[in-house]
Amino acid sequence: MRRLLGLLLFLWGCLLAVNTTFPLVAEVGGDPVTAVAATGRDCSAPFGAPPWAGIHRHCDATWTHGSQRQQGRLVGAGVEQSLTAPTGADAYVIPGMKGYAFLAPTGAEQVAGIAGPIVALLGLSLLFARRRRHRRRAHGGSHHSHGDSDSDPADYDSDDSGDSGGDSDGGGGGGGGGDGGGGDGGGGD
Repeated sequence: MRRLLGLLLFLWGCLLAVNTTFPLVAEVGGDPVTAVAATGRDCSAPFGAPPWAGIHRHCDATWTHGSQRQQGRLVGAGVEQSLTAPTGADAYVIPGMKGYAFLAPTGAEQVAGIAGPIVALLGLSLLFARRRRHRRRAHGGSHHSHGDSDSDPADYDSDDSGDSGGDSDGGGGGGGGGDGGGGDGGGGD
């Protein structure tokens, strides 16, 4: 279920990005152009209810970018009405993205333009994140002491108690190094 929700959110985020993020990026960082209707212009029908649940309408148009006249698709809300204006439609192109010009997004489309990539990333995180699994402990889910008390008999180690055995002095057993004195050093006169 989590993966299905992630896939749906990712796809919806991509739809928002196409409808609203591209026009927002074009308006903020693109080049302004004036688009006019192309001869024999062909307009597509809108699909669904853009920008939140559909794809905007686009029409064939021409515009001048730099010193070159370009032909492509003008995308946005109310594109057909904008192209019928005697002065043409104020649009924006993204440098490097040839063949597309975008009308400036409205207020709600600007919000969706910011939300689109966030929704897509949230969908990706749900789609590819590892699932956390909670494991029950072998002894029936009881609490496990982490050194705060010695009341748990399972944590008892017989070496931990103060035994009277020979290694309690810390010296270890059997002739440690150093000059212990005594003994026959071997080199006498």
